[in-house]
Amino acid sequence: MTGLAQTAADAADPAFAAVVPTWEELAKVGFESLKSYQHWCRLSGMDDGLDQEQPANWLEHHLAEALAPKRPLTEKRQQTLEQLAAGELPWKGFVVEWLGQDAEAHKAFQRLILHVDGFMNVITAKSVYRSGPYRHLIHCLLALACHHRRWIRPLEEWRCVPPKGGHPRRSDQIFSLACYLLGRYPVPNAMVSAWFGGVEEQGLRQQEWFIYMASGGSIRALDAPIKLTRRMAHLFQRSPQLGSVEKSMRWAQVLGMGGNGPLAQATLKTRLGRNFENDEFWSTVVLFLVNNAMMDPTWVGPIVDYIHNMKFAPSRIVQEGGGLEEAPPPQPNFTMKGRSATKLLRQVEAWHGHLSREEYVNFQSWQPCGIRPWELEDEMEELGKVRWTVQELLSSWELAAEGRAMHHCVVSYSDQCADGNTAIWSIGALQEEAEEREHVLTIALDIKTRTVTQARGRYNAVPNKPPKSGKVRDEVQGGYLRLLDRSEYVMQEWMQRERLRRDD
Repeated sequence: MTGLAQTAADAADPAFAAVVPTWEELAKVGFESLKSYQHWCRLSGMDDGLDQEQPANWLEHHLAEALAPKRPLTEKRQQTLEQLAAGELPWKGFVVEWLGQDAEAHKAFQRLILHVDGFMNVITAKSVYRSGPYRHLIHCLLALACHHRRWIRPLEEWRCVPPKGGHPRRSDQIFSLACYLLGRYPVPNAMVSAWFGGVEEQGLRQQEWFIYMASGGSIRALDAPIKLTRRMAHLFQRSPQLGSVEKSMRWAQVLGMGGNGPLAQATLKTRLGRNFENDEFWSTVVLFLVNNAMMDPTWVGPIVDYIHNMKFAPSRIVQEGGGLEEAPPPQPNFTMKGRSATKLLRQVEAWHGHLSREEYVNFQSWQPCGIRPWELEDEMEELGKVRWTVQELLSSWELAAEGRAMHHCVVSYSDQCADGNTAIWSIGALQEEAEEREHVLTIALDIKTRTVTQARGRYNAVPNKPPKSGKVRDEVQGGYLRLLDRSEYVMQEWMQRERLRRDD
């Protein structure tokens, strides 16, 4: 006897039934399908009971026991949570600013705090999402409280999402909660990032997208910066959580045009993974990259930088008195139409060489970004004793020198550094018998999000990956590649010390 059909014998006794939960019942507790429910039962070491006769209320008791809150709500803990909800603890600024004078929103926030704490420790939870300006659990609950009038189900009946691999990810729990409160239809998993965008214009817009799709709307009808075809929209449904809705759209765009995973990853590491303006033009660049599939993905970043600087970045001209004057971009009418990959790569190389020459640099300086430099004494058998330094570059002179030493175009970041958007750091090594510090790795850091967006060695080499440039392979005899590989460890230690994230 199976759970897909009920025999006459079963029907004769209404107290027993071969139970098949409905989609509504499964969705209510966070399952996406019957198969995912059965898989969860196996992971939890429980029998799903679908091929046996069970009491009619078996499923209800089974799920209630398995998904019940795991943390008791003591009187003291309830008092602390109520203080948190009232804005009396460190989150006061966010509570007041985001919820304002909406008394009902404050009540909804308190209900969320008290109920969700049974499944996730609201008091001690830190970042629950990989990126975004507002990654804390409290940020997400505040955003959901702002939309309390659009909840379609009673909050107190929500149960924690079933674990994947035995342990639920917090982002999956938040996605389950948002879908339960607001969703009549399934929503792509990538949309969870909407709840970590705050209640500013962009965050609210993405939350409206979530609610629209949860009500049965199509992603293709959204007023989004990237317009998706049917195929791209289908791929978006399978997109992993990449940190933002737009990033997942870009991922779907690359694959939908015929690109592969490595190309999508390489594209997301460029400004196309962070900036989504002017997509009518940039989509032609993506198509160009897809159509030149044999091109090394490590070229994607330099190509995008070159095209951006030619078409969109204003030129800055140094005046006699030392001031700067902005002029139009070098090639504002730049187009991909009829462009040859071979010729474009030559232009990119020439541009990099052009940037590395000091006479073409508009010299500027800027203040430190506030992140601390670092030194590390290290010793390895193949390298001996090495004194590592991590230092910020604070002028276009220093960027130009770094670019000459490393044979890349880091000096192109000069304007971004002067504007306070980016910080460039250099990791260098002084070996025991060496007289001078050796440049090993250059790091680009997004100051606002405290995120490493690029980390490159000489000739744009990547630590702990086989060198693709013949010029880099020539460095093997000098021991540079061993230093480059070790610099990955140094960077990670520095990032951990400064609480930085990585997205390169």
